[in-house]
Order: sequence, then structure tokens, then C-alpha cells
Amino acid sequence: MDNHQVNPFDLIRAADFSDTQIFDYWVDFNGDGGLLDLIEPSSKTSKHILGGKGSGKTHLMRYCSFPVQKIRHGENLLDGIFQEKYIGIFLRANILDTGRFNGKGQDESKWGPLWNYYFEVRLCEQFLQMLLELRLTSKEISDGLDLLAVDSAVLFDTDPGFELSSLSNLNDGLIRIRKEIDLAVNNCAFTRSLDVKIRISPGNLLFGLAELVHVKVPLLKGIQFLYLIDEVENFSREQQRFINSLIRHRRDPCSFRLGARLYGIKTLANYGADEENKEGSEFKQVYLDQMMRKHLLDTGGYAHFAKQLCIKRLRDTGFISADVDLANEKKVGDFLNAFFQSEQSENFYQEVTAELVKADQPAERKYFKKLRDQLNDTVGGRGSANKNSDLVNRILGNLAVPAFPLVEKINIFIFYQDWYRDEDLLESSEKIKTECELYVQRSAGAERHKRVYEHFALDLLAQLYRDYRQPTTAMYIGMDSFIRMSAGVPRNLLVILRNIYKWSSFNGERPFRDSPISITSQREAVMESAVFFYEEDARPGAEVPKVKASIDRLAEFLREVRFASKPVESSPLAFSLNVSLLSPEAADVLRQSENWSYILRIPKGRPHANSQRVHDKYQLNPAFSPKWDLPIARRGDVRLNADLAEAIFGFKPDADFRMVMDSVTASLKAPKFGKKIDERSRDKEDRNKTLELGFGDDN
Repeated sequence: MDNHQVNPFDLIRAADFSDTQIFDYWVDFNGDGGLLDLIEPSSKTSKHILGGKGSGKTHLMRYCSFPVQKIRHGENLLDGIFQEKYIGIFLRANILDTGRFNGKGQDESKWGPLWNYYFEVRLCEQFLQMLLELRLTSKEISDGLDLLAVDSAVLFDTDPGFELSSLSNLNDGLIRIRKEIDLAVNNCAFTRSLDVKIRISPGNLLFGLAELVHVKVPLLKGIQFLYLIDEVENFSREQQRFINSLIRHRRDPCSFRLGARLYGIKTLANYGADEENKEGSEFKQVYLDQMMRKHLLDTGGYAHFAKQLCIKRLRDTGFISADVDLANEKKVGDFLNAFFQSEQSENFYQEVTAELVKADQPAERKYFKKLRDQLNDTVGGRGSANKNSDLVNRILGNLAVPAFPLVEKINIFIFYQDWYRDEDLLESSEKIKTECELYVQRSAGAERHKRVYEHFALDLLAQLYRDYRQPTTAMYIGMDSFIRMSAGVPRNLLVILRNIYKWSSFNGERPFRDSPISITSQREAVMESAVFFYEEDARPGAEVPKVKASIDRLAEFLREVRFASKPVESSPLAFSLNVSLLSPEAADVLRQSENWSYILRIPKGRPHANSQRVHDKYQLNPAFSPKWDLPIARRGDVRLNADLAEAIFGFKPDADFRMVMDSVTASLKAPKFGKKIDERSRDKEDRNKTLELGFGDDN
């Protein structure tokens, strides 16, 4: 293992970046619809920036902050600010240690006003520190800001207790107030008292200082002051209520951007009488990772974004020299792909599949042995007359294409479809043989084979790996696969690449330098990453075991569909359901699964064929796919009927879940395909036993 080179993907949390790294690692989408368009830093309307863990909220908000603006514009800071029309003031919730503001023998009615006071002082302190640096850029700004300090006395309800002769005095005074509050709160458990005098009315100092800047420094009159408050999920409901009040009653030139996890906004209430902030009025709400996934599916922009992110890391750590020409998207893609060993897909994955089956005689390949057993059980039973044995042998011979194991899997797949439709099995196999010969020769007349290969090639390849008890590698290797597994969350991609570097080094390779990273190293890394995302990545709340149990069941069901004899859905990763039919407990587990990014919402939903209702549509997070041998790309979706959805997300015993799952998937499994009774005569009550599937779009 080479210990002399730093892992270029080791640092994954934007909270740990320096301001310089925030700037250096910044990547945005080309054209309109990028990250800065999402946050709209110069807009007066406040925004909630919501996203899963690692979706880039902190990086985006810090990029808009004054320290990074200074780096971005360098000596032309003022010109840059005038062009951008805003200055960002960034504050992370966790530095406030908000949990201190409760209990300790004090009445709860005291803690709310005290925290509000403390929070406003902290925001004003950040604001003044920005002004102290800004004053160095111009004498006009410096003189005006000192006048601001003198006039700020009117913003206090009482004598502030310190001089206001200069901006520095005002800043020092607020720091002293903040420390007095810290001292009182930290010692309250021992003193049993909160000896703090609140010197300002809520919002008065925060908005008043910004207004005074415009009055005293005309040069800055067109500039908005943008308060970027990150990790808002760490605030209590009551603490968020004060922030909501600031947003509702904000005054120019101030605006707010709140960054939070998907579950992070706990209330929209403010201090008005029974009032809540309304989306579209007091604020806009945007979902960062949904926007990333939209770029992944609709434009491919996320893939280019992700590759540029990797290029910056590799250049920063010396793996790529500055003179390497990466001027266009194709060059970037080819350059990164060359770092990873891949499986060759030529001739129906002939090379890799031939290696899998080489120990077996063609007629004894595991999938043919399984089919032989199924046919023997159906055609006449074991030990039946020779004519039945001959029939089975003729069928298997018609389906055999020894040079192309994956094509044999396609033949068997089509054969299962015909078997399900009660077609004559020998005639079916003969027709498949004729069509297959045309298909292998790339001739016309093999439409079924073409369609199956286009839609099911990777699923059938995964089945072939499973037949031979080998890891399903083809879906999980290479840069494009890593990007799909990240599902629009940059941090997930960085975790995968970090583990790839680690495993490649451990296996004696020189990752991102010499020969391509081996399939073995890639496979070990993506599996470790999947386990990390699922088992170790911190999830809040006491409901985690219930959520994970439901995800286990969902994944098991999707795997059952994928590896069935006749998987009528390709790449089964998405599902739809009628949420209104779930019990309250199951609906809550579904909601928490989405909030913690175990599942991802697909915004358009899915129209129900027999009603006007649009069912909610989700997909399992593809970062987990290697754990269950599931696909990383989705096509259509599996529709969960009411019984199955409740068995997955409710609190049904495991035996009940398996009974429902077996009933629902019976129609996909040879040799009976669930046909104990004539399905055509089933009435509406029995329809729940049929698996409903959708096919085709990526919406």
C-alpha cells in the first residue's frame, strides 16, 4: 500500500473545508438552472434550501458568503459585490449549541426570549465583522460606517452599556453582550438564575443596522445583505418560530436563506396570532437533491457536474497536471473513464459470461439445469416416459447458443413469457431458435430479442452472475455507474471514490496514476460504500429500526422481482403506491424513509390506470443497490397494492410480509406462474394478488 500520496477524495464535508477550498472545489451547472439560480442570492424573497445529507447545501451557502466573495473577487472586491448585488453573512446552527437554552430549573417562558436575543446578537456580530473588513476597501465606506455606529444607539431599548463611537466599539460591545449571555446560560444549572438584561426588541438591531448602512454609506445602497443560516434542523420548533418571525417581518435590505435537511423545517409558525409563513408569500422552498437528479435524468448536466468535481480534486492533489487538455465534456469523460477497468460488453458480454460458465458443459449450465427441472416437473414429472425427456432435451437444445451465455438467458426469458401465455412449449422454443439465429447474425426479424436486450440485458446479466454465485459487478463499476449511484448527492460520489482510492491502494495498485483501477477494487469499494450509507451514516431519531426494517423488506421485494423467472419490469428500483390507503403508522415510516433519503421521491408520480388519481412514486436510493444486487438506473416502476405496501411499511410480522410478497410475485415464477386458478376469471376482489407493473419513462 502506497502511503505517500494523499487520498484526493478524503475530505467530503463542506463544513470541514477552508474558505479557499470552498472556492477551489466549487462547480456549477452550465447555462441557466444552476445552483446560483436556485439560491438567487440577490432576490428579496427568502428561501428554504432543503436537501439530503451531502447534497451540497453547506457548500452552496458558504460559496455565497462574504469570506468566499473576498477570495472570488480578490483585489476587485467592491466591483464584484456591485456586480453580484449582495453580501452573504453565513452562520451555522451547530456553533450556537442551541440545546443549552432549556431546563436548568428555569421556567420555559424565559428561555424563548433569551434565545431569540442571543441569536439576533450572533447574527449582528457576524454582520459587523463583515463590515469591519469591508471598511478597509474604501475611505468613504469607513467614514460612513463609523457614523453608523454612533446612530445605532436608537436601535437599543436602553443604554447598551458600551461606547458607540466607532464600528469597532459597537462590535466589541456586542461580543461582550454575547459572552454575558453565554456565562449566564452555562452557569444557570449551578446559580439557578438567569441574570440577563435584554437590551433590544426582536429584529430591531438586525434590520436597523442594515438600514443604517444604506443611509450612511450611499455607495452600498443597492446591495442586499443575505443571511445564510445553515443546519436549521438543529433548532427546536420554538427557535425556528423566531426565525420564521424574522422572515415574515423582514425589512429591506435583508433577506434569508435557510439550509436544512428534508425533515429540518419543524414549523412554519411565527409570533403572529395563529399565523404561519406561507410558501410563495413569505418564502420559497427548493429541493437541492431533486434539482440535481433532474439534471441527471433530463439533461445529463449532473454527470458533467460530478466529473468536474472529481477533476478539481485530482488537480488540487497533483494527480492531474494543469496542462492536461480537458476543454470539453467528452475529453473529461474519456479521461476519467480511463482510470477504471471495465467489463467488455461486446458480443453480448461474451468475454465475461464465457468466463463465468467455463466450468460447465454447455448443456449443464446452471440456468439450463434449473429450466430442465422446471420442465420435468411440468411436462411429465421426474422419471416420466422417454418421450417427455426427449421433448425437454429438444426444447433445451433449441434455446442453446453455447458461444453467447447471455443470449441463452434472453432465449430462456422469452421462453418463460411464452410459457406464461400457455403457448406450445416446443413450438415456442423452435420459434425462439429461428429468431435467435437472426439476432446473433444482426439480421432483421428478431424484434423480441432486440427489445429484451435493450431493456433487460443488465438484469439478465445480474441473474447470470447470481446463477454462478458471483458478485454482480457489471452494474457497479466505472465512473458513470458511480455517478448514478450517487443519485444527485455529491457527497455520496466522494465517499465512493474515497473508498475506491483506499481499496486500490490496499490491493497494491497506484490509483489515478498508472494502470486502471481493478474491477476487484471497485467492487470492494462500492460494497463498503453501500454498507456505510445504510448501516453507519448517522440517521436521527428513535424510529431508525422501523425505517430500516421497512427498507429491508422493500429491497427484498424488488430483488425478488428482478431475479424472478419472468421479470416483466426491467431495472426494478422504483415503486408507486396510494399513500392514502396506508395506516398512519406505515405512512409515517414512508415519510421518514424519504426524509432520511433511504427512498427518493419522483416528483411527477404515476397516474393510476383505472382512476384519475396520481399515485406517489419513489425509488430506493441507488447508493444501497450493491447491498441487494439491485439496479442503479430505473426505468418503469412496480406498483405496490394496498396489502403489499402495508406489509412493507407497516408493522406486520415478518411471516405476514413474506406471505403477501409470495402471493404478489407468484405470477413471475416458473413453472406455475401463479396459475392455480384461471386468472382471466378472477373477480375484482382477487386482483390484489396480481403484481401491477409500469414500464418505460424516467420521470
